[in-house]
Amino acid sequence: MNVKTANDLLELVNSLIEGKMYFLSRMTDETFSILKILDKGMGSQIEDGFTINISESYCQQIFLGNQEPLLINDAHRHPFTCQLPLTSELNIQSYVGVPIFYRNGEMYGTLCALDNQQDHFSDADLKLLEKCSNLFSYVIELEKKSTFDTLTNLYNRNYLYDHFDSTFKAGTLLSLDLDGFKEVNDSYGHDVGDLVLAEVGSRIKQQLTSDDMGFRLGGDEFAIILANFLDEDTILNRTNELLALLANWRDFKYENNITVSIGIVRFPEDGNDLQTLLKKADEAMYVAKKNGKNRYYVYE
Repeated sequence: MNVKTANDLLELVNSLIEGKMYFLSRMTDETFSILKILDKGMGSQIEDGFTINISESYCQQIFLGNQEPLLINDAHRHPFTCQLPLTSELNIQSYVGVPIFYRNGEMYGTLCALDNQQDHFSDADLKLLEKCSNLFSYVIELEKKSTFDTLTNLYNRNYLYDHFDSTFKAGTLLSLDLDGFKEVNDSYGHDVGDLVLAEVGSRIKQQLTSDDMGFRLGGDEFAIILANFLDEDTILNRTNELLALLANWRDFKYENNITVSIGIVRFPEDGNDLQTLLKKADEAMYVAKKNGKNRYYVYE
């Protein structure tokens, strides 16, 4: 979430609910991370980006439980929080937290308030926090739409153009174009075509490391950025894995002959400007198509 937006929303929560600390978190099955924190007298050294194992967080009770709001007004006596190091380190006495959801029901994280006085928060505070959580959900959903392709859950073209210069300094860009996709649409209709695109997005994500990013540029065109310097053998091995993965449709519900053609460029060797790199990668990809499809070509 945009830092200023997150700060403004936390300030709004502060104006409605009196507490010593407020934070917006992001959670996974393993980690708890604070995206934005607002300290109004807790005196904590915790900053934005603070990350711990989810088992050490208060909010795991929401995330790993029934994903319902939680109110604790004596953290030192509560059977779970009394055992957490954070309780004594921050002298947390009162806690109120609510889940934040995407529109599809997936839990994004939590919105929480803390205080070092017992019995500080009320049921009314919890209800107010739930309303603020709904506002967070709306903002996060808007941000998601501006960042991700809704069909494949890969990053979209706009995100690539907006963040390329600040995110990537060196690496490899792959331009992917599906072979045989028009025949799928012609034979089965666009609904099945969308299922194919969603499956392609899922398979691309399977091949990405934590440093890589995948994008849907539009239609049946995709891009992958392999970050940092990689040796040629690694690049070609990973490209061949993609070719094999995107050519195997035996277990797919609808029979098809989908494959993929891939163009490869390196940066900064082949350029620093994204538009130039995409153009060169497309040129290489079309050579791959011309040479028989279901293959890659490295830009020369």
